[in-house]
Amino acid sequence: MLYEWIRGNKNDNEGSVRFPNKKSRYIMVIAICLGLLALIWPVTRTDNKDSGSKTIANNTVSKESKKINQDLAAELEYILSRIDGAGKVEVSITLASGGVKTYAANTRNEKREIEESQNGLKKTTSESNVARDLAVSAGAPLLVENKTPEVIGVLVVAEGAGSPLIQEKLIQATATLLNVSPHQVCVMPGQDM
Repeated sequence: MLYEWIRGNKNDNEGSVRFPNKKSRYIMVIAICLGLLALIWPVTRTDNKDSGSKTIANNTVSKESKKINQDLAAELEYILSRIDGAGKVEVSITLASGGVKTYAANTRNEKREIEESQNGLKKTTSESNVARDLAVSAGAPLLVENKTPEVIGVLVVAEGAGSPLIQEKLIQATATLLNVSPHQVCVMPGQDM
């Protein structure tokens, strides 16, 4: 029937079928072919798209790292400013990374054996496949472990840090709170903050 429609034959039992003109028939056939081609064409990713998604992921990690850093610094400023004689305190923290998040994963080992026989000869081949998927709970990946970033160094600027006794108190408090060595903490006196 499609062939008759394309050729424009009117060999129909009812005899009243009208076919469109020749030009519109060819345009219709081309549109149908393009539609089918679009459906079966394989979708591939280029390196540019992959690098773009990696950049987005890196920006997300960077934003999380900055948020952790700001929250940690704000909490430390509040606590250190409560030390007697410290006065107003500002803190800057340097982190090694954005931390490490570990997600649960499901691992499946699939083994398949294929037996083929030709002309009385049996040929057996075996295939094994390991598939690993993220475990999901309530629509989100299941987080197993969330390690906070490692603190490399801390700078504390305090109004009362001109006194060696206050400096020592600030160093000890900072080292204790962040679980770092005292040599990773630098306390400097501030001027009219």
